[in-house]
Amino acid sequence: MSYKYKNSFLLGHIELTEKQSQFHKIMRNPETRVVFISGPAGTAKTFMSVYTAIYKHNQDNLLKILYLRSLAESAEKGLGFLKGSMDDKFNPYIGPLEDKLDELLSPHEKQQIQQRNAIDAAPINFIRGATWRNKVVIVDEAQNMTIKELTTVITRISANSTLFICGDTMQSDIRSTGFEKFCKVFDDEESRSHGIHHLHFTKDDVMRDKIISYLVDKIEKNQLN
Repeated sequence: MSYKYKNSFLLGHIELTEKQSQFHKIMRNPETRVVFISGPAGTAKTFMSVYTAIYKHNQDNLLKILYLRSLAESAEKGLGFLKGSMDDKFNPYIGPLEDKLDELLSPHEKQQIQQRNAIDAAPINFIRGATWRNKVVIVDEAQNMTIKELTTVITRISANSTLFICGDTMQSDIRSTGFEKFCKVFDDEESRSHGIHHLHFTKDDVMRDKIISYLVDKIEKNQLN
């Protein structure tokens, strides 16, 4: 049973672009189960995922938000080589999540969502064997995941859960990335009929700073990626 808190988080101060609104409509649809979100840096992939996750949490407060980060360093230097607890090791990597929460929520709202324990974060290394029920799961930096890792991720999903997988193929730090292949495989009508979508941003959708559009365009034209 859903339960709506008296004080939902206010997202009305955020104005989405036309394309973001179209994507948000797909992402918030109850029939949507898995969304691959691709595009260059600065195109609001993580922003849209966190925005929609909070929106869905407002609709059903039983839903928890789980942020997973793919760590490129895990290929050569896993978290086990770093000093401290798992939280100490992983905390430096959740900056993008913190940034989006600061952008979307007031300090009071951010404190509220933390007090509710509505958001959790973990490294992708620790998901094997997990089953995600009543969750909105955001996987960031998915371009640094192999086919096997992505297979593990998407097969964790269970009842009343939605999975957002964000990646930028231009910034892959591993040779055997599976992200682009998964985006292509699941970008068809059959997948969409099962609630699986591939949403693609381009350099024209850059929100962070317009100079990034120029940088991405220059990199693409000179085939540097």
